[in-house]
This record gives sequence, C-alpha cells and structure tokens, in this order.
Amino acid sequence: MAKDFEAVIPLSKVGLSPSNGSVIPLKDGRLFWAWGIGSANEPLQPMHGNISSDGGRTWSEPGALKLTTGEPLLSIFKANLFRMSSGALGLIHTGEVTHGGISWPTQYHGIFFHKSEDEGRTWSTPVPINPPNMSTWVSGDKCFVLSDGRIIAPVYAFMGPEPATADFKAVQRLGQRFTYSERCCLAHSYAYYSDDQGQTWTRSRNDVFVLLEGGAKGSYSLNEPDVVELTDGRLLMMGRTNLGRLYRSYSEDRGATWLQPEPTELALIPSPCNIKRIPKTDDLLIIWNQASRWEMMIGLYRHRLSCAISKDEGETWQNHKNLESLDDVAQIEPESEEMAIMGPTSQPLDRLRYHRAPGPLRCNEPTCTFVDDTAVITYGHLELGDKSVIEKTYEMDYDSVARKLGFTERSEACRRWPWYPSSPGRWDGNNKVRILPIDWFYS
Repeated sequence: MAKDFEAVIPLSKVGLSPSNGSVIPLKDGRLFWAWGIGSANEPLQPMHGNISSDGGRTWSEPGALKLTTGEPLLSIFKANLFRMSSGALGLIHTGEVTHGGISWPTQYHGIFFHKSEDEGRTWSTPVPINPPNMSTWVSGDKCFVLSDGRIIAPVYAFMGPEPATADFKAVQRLGQRFTYSERCCLAHSYAYYSDDQGQTWTRSRNDVFVLLEGGAKGSYSLNEPDVVELTDGRLLMMGRTNLGRLYRSYSEDRGATWLQPEPTELALIPSPCNIKRIPKTDDLLIIWNQASRWEMMIGLYRHRLSCAISKDEGETWQNHKNLESLDDVAQIEPESEEMAIMGPTSQPLDRLRYHRAPGPLRCNEPTCTFVDDTAVITYGHLELGDKSVIEKTYEMDYDSVARKLGFTERSEACRRWPWYPSSPGRWDGNNKVRILPIDWFYS
C-alpha cells in the first residue's frame, strides 16, 4: 500500500498561498497544477502551471500559460481544470479588465473558459461565461463535467449596499471587537452550464441562499459552492455559510434549477469545501475547515482542515479525520445556527489541548484529484497570527517558528515574482501537498 506523503511547496514554485488552483492528471500520467497570482496586481499577469512526473511528490519550475495565438493567458486566480467529453482539457478561471480583446469595466470580475487540445501547452482564446456588467466569482477546483458531457461551473455573487466605511465588517460583541465576514451583503450561489463543449453558457434559472424558517428568522449568505453528481442523476451543491455549518442544495434537472438549501451535520468556519467522488470506492469525499464558535472567537480560524466519507450520497458523513490541526479533535459538533463572529488571528493559549501549536492558522482552499489508488491534495499553509503571543506568551522566536514551518520570507518571494502582492509582515505561507492512499480515509 502507498504511504502517506507530504511536502511543503515554496512560493518559488507556486507563487501564491493558497494557490486557488486546480490539479489534474494528464494523458501521459503526469500531473498539471494551474494557478493564478492574485487580484492585487496591475497589470494583469499570466496564469502559471507546474508539472509533476512522480505523482505529485516533486514539481517543475512554473511556466506561464499561453494562448494558441502566442499571447499570455491572463488571469487573476481561481483555476478550475477538468477533462471534457471530447478529451480536451477545460479551464475556467477569474479574470478582469481587458482580457483577450474583451473589455470589461474595471469594477467587475468575470469568469472565462478556455480549452486545450494539446494537454495544457496552449489554450484557446477566452470565452466569457457571465455578462460583463455583473461581477461573478468561481472558486478553485470546483468546475467539472457530468456523465452526459455537460460542463457545470458553480459560481456565486454578492448583492447589497456599498459599505460606507472600510471598517464595515467590524462588530462589537461582549465588549470586544470581532469580525463578521459577510456583514452588509448577501451572497447567493447558482451555476452556469454548457452543452457544447464550452462555446456557449446558460445561467441556472434561480439562485440559492439561506432562509432560516423560510425567511422568518432572516436571510443569510451561501457562497463558494462546490457541486458533485449523485448516482441517481441529481446534483448536490455544498456551500459556505456564516452560520456555523455547511449547507446543501440539490438540483433535479442537471443544474438548471436548485432547491432551497438545508443545513448539514458538518460544522464550518466560513470557508470553501472540496467534494469529490472517489473512483476506487464510488463514495463521496469532502475536505473542509471545521471549528467551534469559541475557536472562531479566539482567532483559530482555519487551523483544522478535515475530511470525511459519505457512503449514502451525502446524507450522512463518517470517518472524520484531520489533514491539519493543532489538536486531535477530528469532529466538531455543529451548534445553533447563528452568525459566526471571529476574533483577531492568534495562536491558542491552551497549549495542552493544542499541543501542535504554534502552527499555521489558515490551512485552506483544498484541491483534490485521484491517481491510481491515491488522493493528491493541495492546500494553503499560512498565517501565524499575533506575533506577540508567540514571542511573549510562548517565549519563542517568531522568525524561527516561521522558518521551521517552511514559510517564505517576503523578500525572497518578491525577488522571484516582481508582481508579488504587497502586504504587511515579513513572512508568507506556502502550499502543501498530501498524497494519501484511499484506504487512509477509511482507516
């Protein structure tokens, strides 16, 4: 049986953490990892890609993706790779402004489709999926192809007033300041689909968001959706909420309409999940971040990256395990559906329970693909939180902790990538690859 393998992928290889990318096997057995460089860069930069010839254990130097015209494939991020029924590779990503000759208003983001007939060496000119006057977002590694060849792109958008101040996400609770990530807006999810190999796209006829008690207790966001096809032909959408748990919605007509979302048994800190069907067993695998309300309030955001198996098409989940966690708790019981508030990011003070601290507090944006009897999973591996806690409470050197975890010094990232986003702090996280035998998820 294959052994568990893990490796830190530095920013010199994949220049954004998390990569918001996607990984797919090529026809010759190699793996292709595509990723964008983020939205804080002007002018827009090319999407990049890496190749692995050993099942994900090592990766080539990154190269910029190119169109068949020889021009760069410009992008922000959120790469989605999939194999179309024609055999060609498909790519959906987020772009903006002027892209491939398409002029977009600067305040809008669009999603674009490309195909590759040569296994990712070159890509067709972009096909816009959403209208240019409406911002639409897609998460990484979420788009896929149904058994009948239809391409599904689960997407989301926001509506609400423009915030009056830059501090609009701050709230006061219990005499302290917290963050409410989706204050002053309502996120809604839907899908685009194509039945002609990505040349034209149709929007689903309705959007979904959370209505507690049919709206009597308010309306809440549902965003960053992921979708999987069930064995009975329905589609299952799993979406992020700010209510402490994942929600699910079903489509009975291949993505054209979606039913009212309902809560699952999976506790959640607001973050995207990744759901896939395991080829070897035909069960569903979900990877997501779970946390208790208390952990959110004390700043333990996404330290726990977990996975679980469903043998009944997503009705129930079992075999909870952690890919990353500062403690050994693999299953958080969901609490009442209330607004999640988050305190400043910080390492835990309870070092008895969180015995792996200090460690990364944002292990998120997972991708997943399958090679033979293994799952190849990538995710971001970043964020140490309040420096004073590590130095004064833990009595540890902050820079030494960052180096031990494999974080990248910002100056090194800037030398490799002149466009690297500017942000405070000396250290940046990186990405991690886990290669796990399928049997590991069931043990």
